Amino acid sequence: MPSWRRAEAWILLMYTGMRAGELCQLLPADFRFDADIPHLKVRKTDDSGKATKSVKNKTSVRDVPLHPDLITLGLRAFVERCAKRHSGERLFGCFRLGGPGKFTDGITQFSRRYLQALKLHAPGRANHVWRHTFVDRLRKVGCPDEEIGALVGHSAGTMTSKYGGAFPLSRKRDALLKLSFGFDVVNVLGGPFWCKQPKF
Repeated sequence: MPSWRRAEAWILLMYTGMRAGELCQLLPADFRFDADIPHLKVRKTDDSGKATKSVKNKTSVRDVPLHPDLITLGLRAFVERCAKRHSGERLFGCFRLGGPGKFTDGITQFSRRYLQALKLHAPGRANHVWRHTFVDRLRKVGCPDEEIGALVGHSAGTMTSKYGGAFPLSRKRDALLKLSFGFDVVNVLGGPFWCKQPKF
């Protein structure tokens, strides 16, 4: 199957605004496809509560809704296949993890080579550009910073933001559904997933 583990991993960064280090540590168990709002969990622990990963700070721990395009492109089939073949292993195990604070080493090296091959490489143009693009696109469709911050794991930095519990997943989903890149991503990638030709 075409591999989500190389350039296709960028699609997940592009639709979630995740940090590359968060993506590289994802486990199949971090996905909740059957929830009322399908989402993934950026977290430090596994389902048993055991610390298995690292996050940048407390606000990095969050639930991120899954954009319908990701489902259309076959993300669920990819995650379930990985869970069946490599239970308990990282979803993107092909990207080598560096030491603490350097979990993006493998994907950064891949991205640099890939962009160089396409003659698109430039200083500062790396995985984080997807995060900047995600934020920029949501701002352009009128999403307030508090909604964007809740999606990407940024603190609002105010006392009020600390009250009332977690930011509602439904509101994050509604914000995410406004996301537009100015072209039909699914069609550019060859159309919807079907069982004999998964996109991921």
